[in-house]
Amino acid sequence: MRICIFAHPEATHTKRMVAALRERSASVHLVYKGDHNPQGATYERFGVPGLSLGESVRRSVRRERYLSKFFKEHDLVTVFYLSDWGFYDVPISKGRLALWPWGSDINPPPNAPTETPRLRERRMEMFKGAHGIATCSHWFGKRVADYAGFDSGSVEVIPLGVDLKLFQPAEHPVCEPVVGFLKGFGPAYGAERFINAMPDIVARVPDVRFEMVGTKDRAKRLQRLVGDPDIAARIRWIEPQPHHEIPNLLRRWQVSVIPSVVESFGVAALESSACGVPVVASNTDGLPETVVHDQTGLLTDTTDPQRFADAVVGLLADEERRVEMGQVGRKFVGSHYEWGDCADRWMGFFEATANLQRGISPASMGSLASNSTVLKETK
Repeated sequence: MRICIFAHPEATHTKRMVAALRERSASVHLVYKGDHNPQGATYERFGVPGLSLGESVRRSVRRERYLSKFFKEHDLVTVFYLSDWGFYDVPISKGRLALWPWGSDINPPPNAPTETPRLRERRMEMFKGAHGIATCSHWFGKRVADYAGFDSGSVEVIPLGVDLKLFQPAEHPVCEPVVGFLKGFGPAYGAERFINAMPDIVARVPDVRFEMVGTKDRAKRLQRLVGDPDIAARIRWIEPQPHHEIPNLLRRWQVSVIPSVVESFGVAALESSACGVPVVASNTDGLPETVVHDQTGLLTDTTDPQRFADAVVGLLADEERRVEMGQVGRKFVGSHYEWGDCADRWMGFFEATANLQRGISPASMGSLASNSTVLKETK
């Protein structure tokens, strides 16, 4: 199967998907803006040809010809994250288009630029022309359906799984009270909420330490928020790590926190659980699908520093409960989110979408459930 993907080649989930598709005998061609050298796929820089002696027609015609070639050369074109690539009107009719909204494209974080009328119109055109639409969570699937104005049954729900061979628990229980934050310092992920809860956590767990993973430039702003030198001395600031190094971080922690403001899915919660680390997370959006309250972790109001601290301190103080949650969490991931099973579902979705007969609309996509591309409810 020949798949053309419009997505950032350096994004972790793009890399994982490319590797999974290659393992399932698909050839992958990536298209994006800028120069990249992705492993496991051919690549070309996106760009509608400019005016020339050979291309003297208006831009709309040049765009149509340029995009149509991807449909002619591949069994399926799929778009990860709904940027305006120009997939509307005629080009979509040339082949099969699958959409994978990622999260912030439809569920924007605080202070994100307002969606322009033009971008919304273009996204709606993609939705209308798409032959398949998939998201990672039931919550986000409904959000996408509400945005696009169609029934949520039109959206395939296929999660991003976790490699349980890579994400394994520590050989021995972690003795030091270390609380970790993995999500990065963007406005969607609530690092400030964690900092606001730190004084209360320190007051009740005097030897606690914190680890926060994110870029140096954004860390500077957060470091100014800390204020208290004692708390500042307890924080280790860590640059983002390659995906295969993440388990080494998680295995150092007694508790993993995900105080997200918006979160369409929450694969970091599943990776923590796979490593046997209980999670304290915001009770919002898609996180209740990846954190089972009082079983694999705790869901709480992370906007309230005291409630947030109560949840973290409660786990730090109860080793037996932490260990049990870690064990349950790993079983939960193995039962519902094992990477190989999820990758098979994604491959099945792409194959089914590519093989749809002409004239089948997204409203009919619910019938694809027979192809085992829909994850059953986990709770």
